[in-house]
Amino acid sequence: MPLHVRYFCSDEQPSEQFVTSVRCLVFQNDSVLVLRNRKGNHILPGGRREEGETFEQTLRREVIEETGWTVESISRLGFIHLEHLKPKPPGFQFPYLPHFFQIIYTARASKHVPDLMCDDDYEEDATFVPIGELDGLGISEAELGYVRYIGINGLL
Repeated sequence: MPLHVRYFCSDEQPSEQFVTSVRCLVFQNDSVLVLRNRKGNHILPGGRREEGETFEQTLRREVIEETGWTVESISRLGFIHLEHLKPKPPGFQFPYLPHFFQIIYTARASKHVPDLMCDDDYEEDATFVPIGELDGLGISEAELGYVRYIGINGLL
């Protein structure tokens, strides 16, 4: 389904009712966690909120399920605004919101507990890569923009 996607670095938080997912840049020293799946590489593990979860609970659950890492020093970085460009198709399996958001956080890797990873085989690998070596890995410019923002503003 076609989407218009915009990325923001901001202290502002969209209304909770429109936030469907939470994502996180996970750092270890001067490296960022890079995930690989059948679509390619990315640096924003995370996913859909479950009923009654806070944003931080979703972040912690999703990061450990996808990467096996627990996290600490969590800080909000911004959000992604997604807009559906077509009406809800028949049989659409998720709640349909014309406009919805994903909150973006940063965190530090704490402890690796691979036994807690989800066995769905979606994420194939998660490896820390030095920030200076991210170019050329096929990571989207939008995701790399978050890393650059952190570096420029001394947030690492």
